[in-house]
Amino acid sequence: MQNAESRTQWQDAAEELDLLERNDQWKLQLDPSTPDYNPQLIEARLKDLDDARVNCDVRAMLYLVRTALARDLGGMGNVDLYRHSYVGTKHLIERYVASALQTIEALVDMSHRALPDGLSQRDILENVLLARQSFGRSALLLSGGATFGMAHIGVLKALFEVKLLPRIISGASAGSIVCAVMCTRTDEEIPDVIRAFPYGDLNVFDGLEKPDTVLDHIRRLLTEGSWSDISHLTRVMRDLLGDMTFQEAYNRTRRILNICVSTESIYELPRLLNYVTAPNVMIWSAVAASCSVPLVFSAAPLLVKVPDTG
Repeated sequence: MQNAESRTQWQDAAEELDLLERNDQWKLQLDPSTPDYNPQLIEARLKDLDDARVNCDVRAMLYLVRTALARDLGGMGNVDLYRHSYVGTKHLIERYVASALQTIEALVDMSHRALPDGLSQRDILENVLLARQSFGRSALLLSGGATFGMAHIGVLKALFEVKLLPRIISGASAGSIVCAVMCTRTDEEIPDVIRAFPYGDLNVFDGLEKPDTVLDHIRRLLTEGSWSDISHLTRVMRDLLGDMTFQEAYNRTRRILNICVSTESIYELPRLLNYVTAPNVMIWSAVAASCSVPLVFSAAPLLVKVPDTG
């Protein structure tokens, strides 16, 4: 597993290891007394979904999609259920997820055919959209810490290759650098960006032509309160992102970039910047503000691009 070069190789090895350790038997077990989750409730919802789909009962499917879909139904979101085996979890939970997907697909497919009286394609669309809003969307959160930067790239690469990269990505500090680069690139551009990013100009702590000496850092720390000059960080980010704003990035990629920044006052909460809350803020300035860690970088202002003049 450690030598796997792709998700497929890793999964094949993990499935073999599950068989050797008999984790597949654990997946099949249904223990009603287990404190980890409620198999009876999940089994009941699974039967409802299967029955409605087999009977082609559009109204029942529509009702179940609106009411039976839940991320933590019967405690199936319990992390302990995903620690026992290397791949997957209880077969009952996997069957429920598969049945829910099949029910939604069947509902959409049947909407193009003859529908019961009183139901239209618009009704089904509205109910499915409401179900999606109620169910929520998965998001990827990239934490701060300079050493996590390259690890973030690996995670994004793996998710993108298997088409599991969420549309909503949030980052703070070093995480904001990575998510900003990803959310400003289209799907066609991402493979080249992932390959080139680790080898590009990422020297955010020093200048290219004249690196700062230890004495320069100490002098800046004593006079300005920061170890590094934030102009190096802004140079790197402007080269990577240009003057693109949150709104422009969303319009270009349809990904929702979120960057968390701290406020100047200790009495205010951190702000989450995205195309809704800060559409005209230039992304590179938001990254600089998010990376403004005390004693490392000085505070950086948020800069806005005027839509009419650019």
